[in-house]
Amino acid sequence: MVHLKDREVAFFADAMLGRLARWLRILGYDTAYERNIPDAVLVERVLLEHRWLLTRDRYLARRRALRGRLTLLRSDYVSEQLRQLMSDRHLDLTLEAKTRCRCAECNLLLESISHEQASKEVPPLVASEHAEFSRCPGCGRIYWPGTHWERIRQQLARLREQ
Repeated sequence: MVHLKDREVAFFADAMLGRLARWLRILGYDTAYERNIPDAVLVERVLLEHRWLLTRDRYLARRRALRGRLTLLRSDYVSEQLRQLMSDRHLDLTLEAKTRCRCAECNLLLESISHEQASKEVPPLVASEHAEFSRCPGCGRIYWPGTHWERIRQQLARLREQ
């Protein structure tokens, strides 16, 4: 069984799981996702990149090449999907200051940037209220632990308790 607490496993979320991909990236999991990808190409990438497939597609899940390399998710709801991954695959749903988050858009690991650098690019109010910032080295998006961060942590705590 794949043990996912170390966040080293690499996922591939199929086209139906864009919201789940974003959540997994925020949690620090390497999660490939493409909205429009033919099944044959997806299977090839999963195998070549040694990824664990996350899918809702029963037909795709029956592919012989993917046996033992996928989780067939039962629910359309991201909270239930995360709960299933926590239960079935021992997914760690904790989000702490030390968690190495990934860009929710492009999946690269975020890099810390100085307050001085960030204050040139974020709204003045954000710069005045926050001290820690991260940037995606790919797309350049800047992240900070705002009020949304606490809401995410609360949602994850509720999922862990259930």
